[in-house]
Amino acid sequence: MIAGAEDYIEVLCANRYTIKEARVARWVRSSGSNPRGLRGLRFSPSAIRDSLVGILRGVTRGGSQRFTLLIIPHSEKRLVKFQANVFAIIFFAVLFSFILAGFVYVAMHAPDASERVVERQQGLQSSQASLDAIMEELQEVMRISRMFEGTMRETIDGLRPGAASGAAADRSGGGDLTPFLDARRLNSGELREIEDIRHLASTLRSAVEPLEEVQRIFRVQQSLLTDIPNYWPVIGGRGRVTHEFGPNIHPFTGQLYLHKGFDIADAIGVPVVASARGRVDEISVDPGYGIQVWLRHRYGFRTMYAHLHSASVREGQDVEQGQQIGLLGNSGASTGPHLHFEVWLGNEVVDPAAFLKISNEFPRRVRSF
Repeated sequence: MIAGAEDYIEVLCANRYTIKEARVARWVRSSGSNPRGLRGLRFSPSAIRDSLVGILRGVTRGGSQRFTLLIIPHSEKRLVKFQANVFAIIFFAVLFSFILAGFVYVAMHAPDASERVVERQQGLQSSQASLDAIMEELQEVMRISRMFEGTMRETIDGLRPGAASGAAADRSGGGDLTPFLDARRLNSGELREIEDIRHLASTLRSAVEPLEEVQRIFRVQQSLLTDIPNYWPVIGGRGRVTHEFGPNIHPFTGQLYLHKGFDIADAIGVPVVASARGRVDEISVDPGYGIQVWLRHRYGFRTMYAHLHSASVREGQDVEQGQQIGLLGNSGASTGPHLHFEVWLGNEVVDPAAFLKISNEFPRRVRSF
């Protein structure tokens, strides 16, 4: 025991090792495998390699150990046997741990994810409801806009001379707005547009009524213009005015006389039309005026169309303004093909120019006297 203690003291003093290191050094010296002592053991690569190999062999031997699990049924069925080494058991244990941890994580966070999904679904439903409201308002605006445009068209048409009194056809087009709206992009701030749309619809509604009143006034005016002789009596505004109403030189006698109407020269066979809406009052043949047609109109007006080539209507027939009543000719006492057109108000003959100017600016190509 004393000698052993002296050896320890010698090793500790000579090499300044700890007690554990001195024991290792003593064992190495006694075995004779490393005469240089503990320092030789520390810095020997072969010793380190041998130590690592030994550790790996120990781990391999331990991991290769097999365990057997037997399941013995109470009946006469076959035994069920499972075998696995330590490595396999450790692998499956780690795998099971990861799977279990994954399930625990999902179980902990699944309620939050479900709540987020529910919130998003509710938000989408709210946005869809807002979108439906906007679509309804826009459809109403489009309907009122079409009404507004149709009323405006009829009003504008009423301003045109000789326009039909019927309502203008609605030629406005529509469209699908869905591509311009996306429920997923709506938010509470954007829903203020609904109020703007409602305000626009209200404005359009209030604008339609005055336009309808204006349209009614112009319809009355159009009806008035249809019933008085203001339409040019030769189709398409054709003809050349050779004599106007007033004092003129008679073409046959050469004397000054009162010319009671307009002489409008053009080719034989050009259609002659009614200057106003009315009824055929008389069709006759006169030595001076030739074939003549008399029309009776509202408000006490009558018109006469003379020197016709032929009449296209019959007595008692209703005619519309601009409807053909005969063909321009050269019948009666005439110096050439022309239409003699007169306007009577009651028992007085009046100047046709006062009425023709309402809707026509006829060319004043007359002969000077």
